[in-house]
Amino acid sequence: MAVSDNGQCAETYSAEGTTTYTGSRSAALDALFDELLPLCLGASYLTGLSVSPTRSLPASEISFVQVGDHFPRQRAMGSGFPIPTSTTDFKGLLERFVGSYGGAGTVEKARLLCHHWLDAIAFWSLEDLVLSTGTVLEVIAATAETVAPAGADVGTFNKNLAYAAQRFNLPALPPDFRRMRNDLVHEGVLSGSNFPAKNLVACGAAAAEALDWIDRYIFAALRLGQAPIARFSPGGFRGANSFSL
Repeated sequence: MAVSDNGQCAETYSAEGTTTYTGSRSAALDALFDELLPLCLGASYLTGLSVSPTRSLPASEISFVQVGDHFPRQRAMGSGFPIPTSTTDFKGLLERFVGSYGGAGTVEKARLLCHHWLDAIAFWSLEDLVLSTGTVLEVIAATAETVAPAGADVGTFNKNLAYAAQRFNLPALPPDFRRMRNDLVHEGVLSGSNFPAKNLVACGAAAAEALDWIDRYIFAALRLGQAPIARFSPGGFRGANSFSL
């Protein structure tokens, strides 16, 4: 399942798999879903669209009523935020995502990162985007503290994010997003004492910077290589709804 050009849910992908089992058909279906989940999460992350199973193929020997909670839910998301620049790029990146999902993906909490990232870019308001993006950063910060060796300079949110950047030789997260997020959480507005006198465009640009940094992190952490483009332009959230500015 993906989203067509007019923003509606549509069946635009198909996947086939085989399995052997000695138990029930339910066990066989669970095994196939375990293989299908990283495909859906990877395709969702790379396209910026919600990709999830809808039904079994006509010739399938097994069928299901609905997929489990681990899969992205069906939702129309417009044209998405694709990062691959060609079908070849998409195929290569998706293969690398699936290959790293069981190893690096476990350490990096790939399922949680991809789901919450997808929730972030399906935002209803800029405040919703900022809070969800901040949660993704919290997961990254917690991972950094968990994997840091003894004696590493970690223990606070900012230090943990600094170590996350150092760990993968990334630039530091720009400070504007953290200031804006702090204003929203502590003062109830996107632009307050830490990020003063900002309009919707400036707040959207700060969110875009944070999301592009998250892309760099996920690409490095899941061994996808270097993120090929900055997919969130500074003006990409112009016109978004905001209830606190």
